[in-house]
Amino acid sequence: MNIYLLLTSLLVFMTGVPFAHTEMSARDESVRIVAHRGAMADRPENTMAAFQRALELGADVVEVDVRTSSDGRLFVLHDSTLDRTTDGSGNPSDHTLQELRRLDAGSWFAPRYSFEIIPSLREVLKWGGDRTVILLDLKESGREFTEAVAAEIRATGNPDAVVIGVRSPEQAREFREVIPECRQLAFMRRPQLIEEFAEAGVDIIRLWLNRDGWLADNPELADRVRETGKKLMINGTLGALDEAKALMRFDPDWILIDDVAQLKESLLTLNQESRSR
Repeated sequence: MNIYLLLTSLLVFMTGVPFAHTEMSARDESVRIVAHRGAMADRPENTMAAFQRALELGADVVEVDVRTSSDGRLFVLHDSTLDRTTDGSGNPSDHTLQELRRLDAGSWFAPRYSFEIIPSLREVLKWGGDRTVILLDLKESGREFTEAVAAEIRATGNPDAVVIGVRSPEQAREFREVIPECRQLAFMRRPQLIEEFAEAGVDIIRLWLNRDGWLADNPELADRVRETGKKLMINGTLGALDEAKALMRFDPDWILIDDVAQLKESLLTLNQESRSR
């Protein structure tokens, strides 16, 4: 681990102050912490409470999931049903945005979050503004969806502070045509597609650590990403010390994590251990 990473990770953990998020090229040597669905270990996922908490904890990037309502509005929800994280049920895309926003999206996590609702993408992008980077995990595809996402980014967000998470090389090329100013991250389903996504023009490629056939079994996948000239993001889980050690073996540029605070604590411990050697 390089000395810049040691010092910057320690500073951010101690102060709680995130990096200057929209100037990421100036920080290329430091790992970025990506808050999966916001600070989902501390707050109900994909709610404004989770996003705000991620910022308070010093996450560098906030990841959100994007879907379309029955009236063509973009909203933020991970699952393809409402059952797990709201008091509704069924397919969320069968409802208008107004109907979705009447649901309780927080009580499932803890009663005190009963007032949390499903955010619109517009609300999240306005909140993000210049204060953080928003990573969009797109749960749909197609030209109409692409153009709707691009329109919201241009109307309400700062394109330089939005990263589009694409699911296929075709989707990557389509977004590059429609909104070229946004960076792209490849949410690959199969590691065999590394080079194809790179050729499609993405900026960052996501690898899994412990899924079958990914990094734990094939560590050379990280080298393949590096050889394309793209940045590397690795999906973690809770960021405990053993997992943090395993993640940092691959010198990732970004780490996607469920528990921001725990990962930061683990990175601090690793920094202290490295300094004491």
